[in-house]
Order: sequence, then C-alpha cells, then structure tokens
Amino acid sequence: MKKWFKKFLEKLADTNKENFGSGRMDCCEVNQQSNGSYSKSKKK
Repeated sequence: MKKWFKKFLEKLADTNKENFGSGRMDCCEVNQQSNGSYSKSKKK
C-alpha cells in the first residue's frame, strides 16, 4: 500500500475515534444518539 494512503487512513481513523469514540457505529445506535430516543415502532 502506498505510504501516503496508509498515512491518510490512519489519520482518518484517529479523527473518527476522537469524534465518535471507539464504540460500534451501528445505524440504530447513531439514530438513537441523534434523536435522543428510539422506539421500536420506528423500525417497522
């Protein structure tokens, strides 16, 4: 892998870790965090 691309990916990963934490980026969890609550009726 090219050195510049590897460095770019590492920097991107570090930035994402700072912004989103090291938790799982599940679509339901992200939706729950942004809306404050998540009801099962929204899943349907």
